[in-house]
Amino acid sequence: METTEELSTFLTAATVDGILGRLLYRGAAWSLMRKNGVLPQNAPPLGATIETDLAEHGFALLRGAMALRAQAGASELTGKAFERAANAFEALVRNGDPESPDRGFRRTIAAAAYHLAGFSAVAFSIFNEIEEDLNVSPGEIAIRHLILRDLDQLRGFVRDWLNYGAHGDEQIAAALQGGDADVDEVLSTILNTTICRALAFFDFALETGEVESFEAARGLLTTAVGLADNAENVPLWWISNLCRHLIDDLWQHSLHQNLPTEPPEGAEERYPDLRRLFISSLYARKTSEVELWPSQREAAQRSTDVTDDLVVALPTSAGKTRVAEIAALMTLSSARRVLIVTPLRALSAQTERTFRKTFAPLGFGVSSLYGASGLSAGDEDALRTREIIIATPEKLDFALRSDQTLIDDVGLIVLDEGHMIGPSEREIRYETLVQRLLRRTDAAERRIVCLSAILPSGDELDDLTAWIRSDEPGEPVRSDWRPTRQRFGALTWRGKDALLRLDLDDDGPFLDKFVAEKPALGK
Repeated sequence: METTEELSTFLTAATVDGILGRLLYRGAAWSLMRKNGVLPQNAPPLGATIETDLAEHGFALLRGAMALRAQAGASELTGKAFERAANAFEALVRNGDPESPDRGFRRTIAAAAYHLAGFSAVAFSIFNEIEEDLNVSPGEIAIRHLILRDLDQLRGFVRDWLNYGAHGDEQIAAALQGGDADVDEVLSTILNTTICRALAFFDFALETGEVESFEAARGLLTTAVGLADNAENVPLWWISNLCRHLIDDLWQHSLHQNLPTEPPEGAEERYPDLRRLFISSLYARKTSEVELWPSQREAAQRSTDVTDDLVVALPTSAGKTRVAEIAALMTLSSARRVLIVTPLRALSAQTERTFRKTFAPLGFGVSSLYGASGLSAGDEDALRTREIIIATPEKLDFALRSDQTLIDDVGLIVLDEGHMIGPSEREIRYETLVQRLLRRTDAAERRIVCLSAILPSGDELDDLTAWIRSDEPGEPVRSDWRPTRQRFGALTWRGKDALLRLDLDDDGPFLDKFVAEKPALGK
């Protein structure tokens, strides 16, 4: 067995940019340019052995990353290795030969590796093909449901597999004793059954938070890895090993493990039940939401201190709304109300839908105030009584000028799209409202959380943080992590269509007719 130092040395060398003649870059170009596994005739040379090279490199990285993670835990190096392995396997399956017998297996590996690298949205997108078109094992199907967070489908699939008569322990034992059975086929059934049984335990752990169920799932998968190794069943060794790392990773980052158990001050009675309902309602969604992303975890840990004003700068789609929801949960558990300020009417409507979906199952009312700057009797009633209110700066400013006491029992103000606090007319109105909120005599009794995908850096961010925190010491929550990748290229319009080059080299990889002109509709 390799030592941690040996594995680290290997992975450091194997993840250097441009290794093996820029293999991963060539692989990405190869996969993007081909159609059903066939490159266009005018494609640049990408290497005669590129498919074999990608598979060997991907498996080597994956083996090393899993071994190092098992010995020393997840790290930046293991994450990078999982990502590079995923790049290799994605290149093997994207736009590949639909008849390839390894397509389903490699796709599962690519998705699992991306998930372990922290790119859960990319892992989700890998499974965009119809399942029946691929040659996949039951264990791979179960992993697919887990990565897609379709836990209803996962539960139904493993239940059907485990309840099927031929998969029972007695039937398998009888088949082995009879002497007529194909031993390799029986061992595959045992391994797939063990994976399904483990995921049944893990699903229960995600639902209930019971550590014992997670440990049972992990123990079953450890047994499966050992059995697959002894039986020399290479595909199911990879699948059971990846599955074990997947549930480790998901459990470590689950809401059960990351949403603080310690209640905010004064919420000792209500918080435990609300926390349980919050996790349960997210688990029960059609696409289950069971974990916190890397970008959300620091804010979650700081959420229990309801006096800690936060400036949160996260990229688009990196989970700012969940940060606001967790802060709202803490405030609501303290029997105080939540006010969310959104600078655009369309954004107010979207935010209302999102918060109603999350908090209505917990018994909280949600209302929006937007439109003309006047205040109707219904608006005033909502502003006084609803537990969660979403309002535009203009509407809220008008309401507070009419009656400052409307928000006396509000414990949290969320400032959405904080980058829209600035010099333009609309931005100045937003800034003026924030300044008025900060200068209220009861401002110290009310938490402020400012969210944005676009915030300044350096001294400007420090100044904004100091302003929101009223010069109290404290750091902003900032992360560059996002669940998706960014890929850059150069688009050249050619009169009737556009050519996309994946770099600035005229002889490099390209996508022909990336954009094509279409005839106008109508006369």
